[in-house]
Amino acid sequence: MDDGLGDVIIRRGSARAFAREPISFEQLSTTLDRAITSLPADFLDPPGVLLNDVYLIVHAVEGIPPGKYVYHPKEKILELLEEGEGDFRRRAGHLGLGQSLPADAAVNVYFLLDLEPILERFGNRGYRAAQLEAGILGGRLYLAAYAQGFGATGLTFFDDDVTAFFSPHARGKSVMFLVALGHKRKHKNQ
Repeated sequence: MDDGLGDVIIRRGSARAFAREPISFEQLSTTLDRAITSLPADFLDPPGVLLNDVYLIVHAVEGIPPGKYVYHPKEKILELLEEGEGDFRRRAGHLGLGQSLPADAAVNVYFLLDLEPILERFGNRGYRAAQLEAGILGGRLYLAAYAQGFGATGLTFFDDDVTAFFSPHARGKSVMFLVALGHKRKHKNQ
């Protein structure tokens, strides 16, 4: 799509239902590449680092096996933590407070981090900084998805269950935000 940023901002919104259709590898790669980049913020030192780690549940991306992943933005790679067929959709629905949106989406993107060193470094401001960063990165995911013609929505979740799901890799981390990505389901009257 050749829309400008203003057109994408006007068009974007939260998807209310996802079709269980795959997005392409290129769409996911572009979305992550454009969204998960450093912020110009005084709490990020050295510049270019991120407070949050990015975890994904992939359900339907062409060329990527369904499973749990962690994204390494500097290297621009997904590290497979565990392959998962079928069962991960049900589990993703549970993690998203029993909603169908994370179960039906092509991908769920979670932002997690170890809060202890953040709180030691910044005090109470650390939690707000972590939330701010996750919110901005999540907003970028929205824009990148809508710029490419698919949808996104931010969701609530069971904090401890999400950490347990991605453990042992995510052991001790706290969840800041969840964004589900995928093709929006067309309503009958559209």
